[in-house]
Amino acid sequence: AICGRIENYISSLPPPYRLQRLKLARAASTEARTATKAPSISICWCCTSQMPEVINATTGKLDSGQPSLLCKQSMFARWQYLITKLPLLPQETDEGPKEIKPPADLTNMQYFEAKQICTTYQAAKERLTIAFEKANLGRWIKKPMEQDYFVCDIVNPDPRALFA
Repeated sequence: AICGRIENYISSLPPPYRLQRLKLARAASTEARTATKAPSISICWCCTSQMPEVINATTGKLDSGQPSLLCKQSMFARWQYLITKLPLLPQETDEGPKEIKPPADLTNMQYFEAKQICTTYQAAKERLTIAFEKANLGRWIKKPMEQDYFVCDIVNPDPRALFA
C-alpha cells in the first residue's frame, strides 16, 4: 500500500536503497473486524535457534529478564561486535563514496550516535518522510528521541549468544 502511494513522490534514494514493489495479494474480505486488546506476549523464532523466544510485549524482554534477539540492546550489541571484526562500508555522499572510520570508544557510544554513522540510511529515511508529505499521506510518526539515547548494557557478550 505504501509503495503504490509514494512511488510518484520519492526520488533519488541513495544506493543500496530502492523502492521495493512487493508481490503480495490484497485482502478482499469485507467482513467486519472487531478490535480487541493485543496480547501481552510476542513470539520470535529464527532458523538459527531450536526454540522460539516468548517475549513480554510490554517490556521487550524474555521471562528470564534477558533481552530478546530483536530488541535494540541486542541489535546494538551485535553491531558493536561486528564493527570490531569487519570494516564499515563506504557511505555514498554527493561527492561520491566516503570511507567511514569506526568509533574509537564503542563502550560509551550511544545507540543514536551509531545510527547516525550510516549517512546513506539517514538520507533514504529523510527522502521517504518527504515523499509521505508530498503525497499528502501525513507525517511519519516519530518516537521520542530519548528512546535512542542509551549505551549498550550487553558487555563482552558471547558471540554464540548474540547470533543464536
